[in-house]
Amino acid sequence: MKLLELSKDERRTLREMGIFHPHLRTRMRAQGILRLSQGLTLQQTADEFMVHLNSVEQWRQRWNKFGLAGLYEGRHTGRPKKWMSEQRRALGELAQSEGGTVVALLRHIGRQQEQAPISENTAVRYLKEMNFSYKRYRYNLKKTQPEGLRTRQQGDWGTGPARS
Repeated sequence: MKLLELSKDERRTLREMGIFHPHLRTRMRAQGILRLSQGLTLQQTADEFMVHLNSVEQWRQRWNKFGLAGLYEGRHTGRPKKWMSEQRRALGELAQSEGGTVVALLRHIGRQQEQAPISENTAVRYLKEMNFSYKRYRYNLKKTQPEGLRTRQQGDWGTGPARS
């Protein structure tokens, strides 16, 4: 196998990417390309990163073909969302005006509109994304404090001098 030749700038970019990139897999790929450029074989690199040999070969091929852009993951496809943003917004408005449990909210929406049914867990996730919290059988908007203000909780007395 031919050794990967990297320029000084590529080496520096890969080193920084391998440390600071927010995505673990991209960091791992950047470090893997660096290790390949240092003379490690595909198998040694695969063993070091605990991945399959084919994965490291793919990293190398994508590096050769696309360069730095080859280290990033493509778009992951999946099942489309059952509810569009308007439908989720309607759930939030209903929770704001009526309150109640998720089951009651879903039953109310089911009577009003023809929508694809969603699970209770999905409805809970949608409500949490809209900053609702569950308190005693009712969904409410979370109360947020302005930054810098904080209430003291029990046992939170700071680190000042001890009083006698």
